[in-house]
Amino acid sequence: MQAIILLAGYGSRLKRDDLDHKCQLPFGEETLLSRQLDSLKELGVTKTFLILGHNKDRLKRYALGLGLDMPLEFIENEVYASTGNTLSMILGLQKISEDVLILDGDVFYPRKIFLDYARQSANNSFAIVPTSIDDEECSKVLLKKEGTIAAFITKRLLTVEEKAKYQFAGEAIGFFKLSKDSADRFVDMYQQDESRLDKTLWEIPFTEFAQFVEIAPWSISEPGCFEIDTQEDYAKALAWSKKHPEA
Repeated sequence: MQAIILLAGYGSRLKRDDLDHKCQLPFGEETLLSRQLDSLKELGVTKTFLILGHNKDRLKRYALGLGLDMPLEFIENEVYASTGNTLSMILGLQKISEDVLILDGDVFYPRKIFLDYARQSANNSFAIVPTSIDDEECSKVLLKKEGTIAAFITKRLLTVEEKAKYQFAGEAIGFFKLSKDSADRFVDMYQQDESRLDKTLWEIPFTEFAQFVEIAPWSISEPGCFEIDTQEDYAKALAWSKKHPEA
């Protein structure tokens, strides 16, 4: 298995100009990125692709300076400021040669939760955590009757029709897997409508992809997973990590 970490974005809502990138947010002696890379090393991934944009040269030096002795390849998204993270993901998917584990660069999680997901989930799957159905901001996951993923809804509330038609599963927390064959099919789908999809978040093309490829949910009931967009998010994740150092 290979891995892709999406790191191109600026993270303006966090308001941490003291950092080159929000993936450098500290958690004790670690950072978001060092934790992710260390977990991927433990998994034995054959190569990790880091998709860079904001402060790309500094972030590349930082990643290499961690000295983790693992295969890394850096890919630049030159238009990250005017496109969505779908394009960053595509740049990585075009490089892979194996099944792939994809990670948003701004997610904190207990190591065991992540490792269990990576080792035990289906090749096409998304990690999902509990959340309120009325959380307008989060990436809400809807399931078909047979239990596979039907759609991802973000930045808005669900419609009455969506609530009636689908089962609400929770929030896609920001790490997911694709088989090599499915990754190739996703790239093909993207290329057929690139002018529309390059501006989108990945929730939109994956909703379309889920109509012809089965994607399994992987439900996480344990606490400790946080997507960090704001200083308040970071404070919550940091407080949780201090209370649970064993995780």
